[in-house]
Amino acid sequence: MGKGTDKLYITHSEWASEDAYSASAGSGLSKSNPSGAPFKRLPFKFCAISLQPFNHPVCSPQGTIFDITNILPWLKKHGTNPVTGAPLKSAELIKLQLARNDDGEMVDPVTFKVFTDNTHIVALKNSGNVFAYDTVERLNIKAKHWRDLVSEEEFSRKDIITLQDPQNVEARNLGTFKYLQEGADTEQQRHDPSRNVNASALGNGASILVQKQINPDALASNKDSISRTLSAISSSTSKPPAPTTASATSSTKAHALHTTGLAAASLTSTGLTPHTTADLATVSQEAYLLHPRRVRHPGYILLSISLSPSSPPSKLTLELAPEFAPHACYNF
Repeated sequence: MGKGTDKLYITHSEWASEDAYSASAGSGLSKSNPSGAPFKRLPFKFCAISLQPFNHPVCSPQGTIFDITNILPWLKKHGTNPVTGAPLKSAELIKLQLARNDDGEMVDPVTFKVFTDNTHIVALKNSGNVFAYDTVERLNIKAKHWRDLVSEEEFSRKDIITLQDPQNVEARNLGTFKYLQEGADTEQQRHDPSRNVNASALGNGASILVQKQINPDALASNKDSISRTLSAISSSTSKPPAPTTASATSSTKAHALHTTGLAAASLTSTGLTPHTTADLATVSQEAYLLHPRRVRHPGYILLSISLSPSSPPSKLTLELAPEFAPHACYNF
């Protein structure tokens, strides 16, 4: 597996070499970036302007994702795409329809595979539905079935917009964003308290959200807003914490004797989000009570049986033993 060796793993030096290929560094990326500027990849679920997770995603015809609350003020003031600098109108924005699973993760609406930074993601221009490219390629392009798999609307090949391509990581490189190179800040970024957070202490994922290239002129113009933000943070932290009640602090979920398995699964699969904690799996209240020997007290049932309307009813007392047969008692 190693380069020129029989090792079953790849070392860090092999990953960091100039011909390495990974999710955050494409093949030959160090050769294509001779200036020495650090590579910062914007995750898929983040707005290209605020560098924060989006709530109301829209995209440009070129596939750049914004939050509509951030891109509309920018277009009103500049009228250009903040990433490329090309002219952009609000009517050209496409509202994205993202499917989510029970855990709130964005998934493909057909295969229900979770979107990661390594997933090739596309959107359809006419409907705004977002799919994995593998799904569109297999069920639409190869099958020549040019209808939306969710809304059944017709579309053509030119309506497929690439939102994320793991083979083209430079498209989401923060170092190539035009407004960051020029030091322009949005209104939300000027009042964002995260500008004052120590980015080096937040970890590799959070550092992407906060680090930005700002020239001295832009930094000098933001002194007033930064001081206001600092005073707001200090006033909010000086307030005493609200008292917590016993119902709020008590756990409402029962835990199993085994873990969720996410730590082991993320260790062996690059398609899962890395997990470093062994959290116990949660079980439903019904499964918790139906565990053998969980409920040790017997139950009694009194049945009244009448063979005919004129005959007096006969009474039958049944004793249930949930300690030994919880499922039978529950079904009864």
